[in-house]
Amino acid sequence: MKPNPIARRLLEGGALFLIGDGIMGLLKPRRHSLLWDCGPQPIRSVTEGLAENPELARSVYLLEAAVGLLLAWRQTR
Repeated sequence: MKPNPIARRLLEGGALFLIGDGIMGLLKPRRHSLLWDCGPQPIRSVTEGLAENPELARSVYLLEAAVGLLLAWRQTR
């Protein structure tokens, strides 16, 4: 059965977002975390925590980029 082209595009777009966002966070973790400091308080607490702990933020962003790469790789098999 051939995969739905719309689903494939959405998955690839998600992978692209995860990779790009992860790389941006690796480069400037504090700045990038504060960029997303908006919305409900639980989300703001997470982004502020990442901004205060750049090493933790880098770990999270590295994991995010890795998940994006894995998702992209699985789409091209």
